[in-house]
Amino acid sequence: MASATDTAWSALRQTGQVTLRGEPATWSRVTRWLFLVLGGLVGLLALAPLVVIPLVLLGGAEISLGIVFGVFGVYAMLTVLGVLLVLGYRRQVRYLALERQPVILDARGLTLRGVGPIPWHDVGPAQHRLVRNENSDGFVRRAVMPLTASGLAAVNQRLAPELRPRISPATGPIWNRTHRHVYVPGVKGMSQGEVMGLLNAAHQLFLDSPPRQR
Repeated sequence: MASATDTAWSALRQTGQVTLRGEPATWSRVTRWLFLVLGGLVGLLALAPLVVIPLVLLGGAEISLGIVFGVFGVYAMLTVLGVLLVLGYRRQVRYLALERQPVILDARGLTLRGVGPIPWHDVGPAQHRLVRNENSDGFVRRAVMPLTASGLAAVNQRLAPELRPRISPATGPIWNRTHRHVYVPGVKGMSQGEVMGLLNAAHQLFLDSPPRQR
């Protein structure tokens, strides 16, 4: 029985186009759960004073004004952190929904997460690279297609600003943040390695035989 990758590659060679069912990448699903776990921890921290303070009062101890202000300060910080986590979680849920949109490969380019087609000459072959973490200043290993010079101009200058985060997170200093890669999409029924192999095969196929001008 032919694998999903073999079937997609066969359709691509025969018809010049294949439409695949998008699926959230592993890192994207993990990020969603991370937000949920952190939110739960913040909730537990918020409950702690409500348990500790009554126990202290029952024990006959006095609570100074400094402790009261300290508790309010802690709650203020937890509130800010909670709001940031909620906003991050909602953003991640929206991104997960975008990842489920069709992934289309044809002679015009690659369409993913509702953006495209991205011309094949605007991206390099799919590969693993260390890139800036989506939610911190560290680096993580991601499957990406690096943007070429023409791709950098197309994404960072001509693509609508609200669509650029669907390509990849922006990196660089706050006064010059740019999108440098296309994150490899997830595809239902395929591993990340299989998706990368299919993208690279399509990349070579269509660059070697570019679409005819009509």
